[in-house]
Amino acid sequence: MRYGVWGIMAAAVLTVAGGLLSRAETERRTCRIHQHLTARQDTGCGCGGAGLCSHLPLVVIDTRGQEIPGAITETWDRFGQMIYTKAKDGETTISAHMEVIDNQDTNNHVSDKPQLATDCRFRIRGNASRRFPKSSYAVTFVDDKGSSRNIPVMGMDAHHEWVLNGPILDKSLIRNYMWYNIAGELMDYAPNVRFCEVVLNGRYDGLYLMAESITAGKDGRLNLSANVKNAEIMGYLLRHDRPTEEDLEIVRDIYTYPERAFQIAEDVAIRYPGKSKLTEEMARTIELDYSAFQKALFSYDYNSKEYGYENWIDVDSFVDYYLINEFTGNLDAGSYSTYIYKEMGGKFKLCVWDFNNACDNYQEKAVEPEEFLMPEVSWYFMLFKDEDFVKRVQRRYRELRKTYLSQEYLMEYIDETIAYLGPAIKRNNERWALELTEWDGLVPKERNVYTYQAAVEQLKEWLTRRGNWMDGSIHSLLKYAHPSRNRIYNH
Repeated sequence: MRYGVWGIMAAAVLTVAGGLLSRAETERRTCRIHQHLTARQDTGCGCGGAGLCSHLPLVVIDTRGQEIPGAITETWDRFGQMIYTKAKDGETTISAHMEVIDNQDTNNHVSDKPQLATDCRFRIRGNASRRFPKSSYAVTFVDDKGSSRNIPVMGMDAHHEWVLNGPILDKSLIRNYMWYNIAGELMDYAPNVRFCEVVLNGRYDGLYLMAESITAGKDGRLNLSANVKNAEIMGYLLRHDRPTEEDLEIVRDIYTYPERAFQIAEDVAIRYPGKSKLTEEMARTIELDYSAFQKALFSYDYNSKEYGYENWIDVDSFVDYYLINEFTGNLDAGSYSTYIYKEMGGKFKLCVWDFNNACDNYQEKAVEPEEFLMPEVSWYFMLFKDEDFVKRVQRRYRELRKTYLSQEYLMEYIDETIAYLGPAIKRNNERWALELTEWDGLVPKERNVYTYQAAVEQLKEWLTRRGNWMDGSIHSLLKYAHPSRNRIYNH
């Protein structure tokens, strides 16, 4: 839920007695689970034996001798999509076995009895990250008949689609964990995440972040339903991204209003309902409904009471999505890896995804903290023409700089997460020592760091500069709504 008890009183809670409450105290006031605050800390093993001993959950995967599909091939199909490797049977996934060892009172060992054992469909995932030396994986839990199976994992709600994100470009290891959780405090929905260590085919593979994929799920954290055909009731989920259908395993692209009216290329696909439920009639209904929203936004009536965008969107969701991604300099937001959903009987909302490139970790170029990046991206091109929307952004920013985006909160969050991970960081960086000390994932080369401490300092320094600059510049966002700039739209 948005805010909850904690969120409603966030400013008062964080500034009681002129200072921040401890992270443990704030945790008691929120519904969001932050693993580094709630999970058991590393108390050592005491077993005296060799082998992996971790306070983090262990994920043990056996691919049964099969090569994992989804690697890049450097070839493209006739639509310009990258062709990835497939399994021997031509499928995009293989059948694998996964165990999760997550003891509540003791450290975890590979030889321990698992709390979860299940078959799964397994493949390499990602876009640019498929080129990285440490892979990330898509996991779908299945039963003995091969049907998807919703299972709770590491204290997270039951789900069948999961992502094992292997941080490697992010040498601090914590960007996704940190910003998914902070987004989860502000917005109605953000993916659940947990750190774990992975053993793949008997070999230690390092520190990973297990995240639920953004789909409806059995538990209904997203109130979506494919059981009715009326778009006023039916819930659905769309993804804006590159046209990588094989990667996403989606079933249908939709033809959007900007594509029809302005010949602007958009790659928007239905992510939910999935293959088993989506009919062509339902897909067409979704397409028309989403296009109606876009038509209302990209029109001269975009901010009118009767026809404007507020009839279609949860404005708070769009404000928070903007601020989280603007503050972190997340250049992909609004263009790639962008999720928009509409719950049953509700309005459109946004969901964050993928902060691997955030906070000046974008591969292709540096992201300076002294510039606004998103006011002309996607929906915000029109939203920022409305002075009321801009003022809502400004008010919300000033609120959040007293709480979740404050300098104190962010620096403490980083330090405490690193302290929690403890020896897992050392193990991961020993496993990927060459990548940490020699790999140049960012261009130009001078942007790269080669120690863990340098990676953490880079993250902290960038966030500090970003916050200081936005504090002094947030007032200037009104320029995007100035009548002289938008005379063609406001008449």
